Amino acid sequence: MQVRMILIVVALSILVALPAVAQEDWNVTGAGARAEGLGGAFIGLADDATAISWNPAGLGQLERSEFSVVGRWIGEQFTYENPTRPAVNYSINQSHFTYNFASIAFPLHAGKINIVPAVAFQKQLDSFQKYDVNDEEYESNGGANTLTPGIGIKLHPMIYVGGTANIWLGNFDNKTTTKGTTPFGFDENNGSYKGLNFTAGLLIDFEGMKTPVPIKVGATVRTPFDLKVEGDYKWSTGTRVDEQGSFENSVQVPLMFGVGASGRIGENLTIAFDFESRLYGDRKLYRKGRTQAGLERQDTIKLSASEQDLNQIRVGAEYLIVTRAGVIPVRAGFHTVPTLRANWDVNDKPDGQVAGTGFSVGTGFIGGAIAIDVTYSQTRWEQKFAVTATNTATSEYLSQMVSVSAIIYF
Repeated sequence: MQVRMILIVVALSILVALPAVAQEDWNVTGAGARAEGLGGAFIGLADDATAISWNPAGLGQLERSEFSVVGRWIGEQFTYENPTRPAVNYSINQSHFTYNFASIAFPLHAGKINIVPAVAFQKQLDSFQKYDVNDEEYESNGGANTLTPGIGIKLHPMIYVGGTANIWLGNFDNKTTTKGTTPFGFDENNGSYKGLNFTAGLLIDFEGMKTPVPIKVGATVRTPFDLKVEGDYKWSTGTRVDEQGSFENSVQVPLMFGVGASGRIGENLTIAFDFESRLYGDRKLYRKGRTQAGLERQDTIKLSASEQDLNQIRVGAEYLIVTRAGVIPVRAGFHTVPTLRANWDVNDKPDGQVAGTGFSVGTGFIGGAIAIDVTYSQTRWEQKFAVTATNTATSEYLSQMVSVSAIIYF
């Protein structure tokens, strides 16, 4: 019986060798404090160096070389409450600072055609977690990044096109330690991300018509691909290593597409709207592991517990206050927050997608050679678990972020 239990635990250890992969925020999107201040509504605007991450066609609008860098502070709170079993209730609070994005773009003018090559580095998935709950201590670091060469081209006063290649890379490591009166043991795993996909973008600026109209519309498509997640694990009881081995997981990242529009009202007010769809409804995570002794285990899980896609709406506004020293922008935005999680009914079956909302406010300063942007944003969602016909357990998530961007013109 003891041998059988050890084999079961070993198999489970392999299959959860990447415990955070199904809980990551897979709303893959762009970067920058300015765009964040607009609620992420930037596909139909995309007029600064962060355009490479939103709509690469927007790079064609740049007239000067630009370097951009973005840092972010993230604070998260997660609570679970079960009215029928209050002993299992818990709360997690964690925060950290991380890099988010950096890019450089160089316009090359060729007559009426403007060609703008660029390259960017962006953290797409942040694996940071650190908590100590109910005698279990967990810590995870690292994440999935993309190295992105791209180009934007102004073909016509109205028409811009662009594309990028997104090279996925990065590393992670995490450890779970079970404590108590006597330490039970630990699980460790570490590894790397690998993958490649492409983004294509289109932007139409109606101000380029003979009779200008201050409206832009944009569209983007991100190609599907398999994100490889490979690494090693260790599992133990007490202080000795009971089992170790390797795993090769594969995440089906789906086709993503978005459309957006922006418009100016007068000289100082801009409003923007985006819709983006990420087709996770039928996507899967394939998990495969091999123990040191040659034992193999594999399984497949659905990425979307509700089997629904992630469809997101983003809206925002920006007003420019012009002073002698420079321009001070004031921004506000709203966005929906679809997730891969599901609510669960009393029969332990999915009962609809978990979705939340988010808002943002931001400001900054735009001078002759530099633009600084600061944004505060907040998102929240609630997940429900029907434990009896009359009682429901809930999980609540709250995220607060402060993002700071700097764009240098040269």
